[in-house]
Amino acid sequence: MRDLKAAPQRGLLIVNPKASTGSRRRTRWVVKKLDHALDLTVEQTRARGHGEELARRGADEGYDVVLSLGGDGTVNEVVNGLVADGRPAAEAPVFAPIPAGSTNVFARALGLPWDRRRAATAIVSAIEESRERTVSLGRARGDGTDRLFTFCAGLGWDASIIKKVESYRKKRNLGAHYARAVMAELNEHGVEGDSIEVELSSGEADLSTGMVVVQNCAPWTYLGTLPVNLNARASFNAGLDVLILRKLGLSDAAMTAASLLVGRDGPDGKHAVTHHDLSRIRLRASLPQAFQLDGDYLGELTELDLDSVPGALRVAC
Repeated sequence: MRDLKAAPQRGLLIVNPKASTGSRRRTRWVVKKLDHALDLTVEQTRARGHGEELARRGADEGYDVVLSLGGDGTVNEVVNGLVADGRPAAEAPVFAPIPAGSTNVFARALGLPWDRRRAATAIVSAIEESRERTVSLGRARGDGTDRLFTFCAGLGWDASIIKKVESYRKKRNLGAHYARAVMAELNEHGVEGDSIEVELSSGEADLSTGMVVVQNCAPWTYLGTLPVNLNARASFNAGLDVLILRKLGLSDAAMTAASLLVGRDGPDGKHAVTHHDLSRIRLRASLPQAFQLDGDYLGELTELDLDSVPGALRVAC
């Protein structure tokens, strides 16, 4: 009897054509590489939120693997579409992020290369060898917001910085734009903000007048090749970690920033405190605060509940 090869898995590649490191030539290379391992369909996003719609449709239509080619914003949309309405990880397609943005935190936290060609090659090997893992996600709810996040959420100063970075049109030199945004925020508003009450599932409570950043994995972000750690112990295999910046002056802010760039464990002490492996974090602000999710500015909130969602997503890596 003739030996028949098993039919390839069905794959859906969701491409953000506006990703900061995108090019048609490199996209064609990725598509050709994936074609060797998958019965591949390619869709391009047309507007914000379209990636989520395409991923939800892909999950409903029974695709085996859904991949994204874009930055962390595209990843966030696709993940929210794959596990929409509480779809269990076992019933959702396996997800694979191919980096094409400016930081690509989630893909790099999974151990994938920053270069899209090497990442695509690693993902093809994982698909062919049926290598996958299940990771936790975070969930953010409040003031009309209900979204999952893959690596971080923040309320306060860091989200204000992200808002300014997004307002700059040229994004090739992320480090320079980030420094420019920090200086602009310092000049306009200083360091201290309005108070944010923090309640933790451990029963502890704290107060911030700077910012609160919640992580689902480490690092928090990258400046080029340099990882920036707020909570170095954060992990896909644990609950949420949080950094609470208390009352800060300019000198304290400078010391905190320096420790982020050189410290392995991130800041922890009188002006900044961290907590590890939490199931829930509740934030209540005295006035609306800037809010970011997976590195995207999403507006202002006064109330935010963040929950760990264990075993929420299967990833090929």
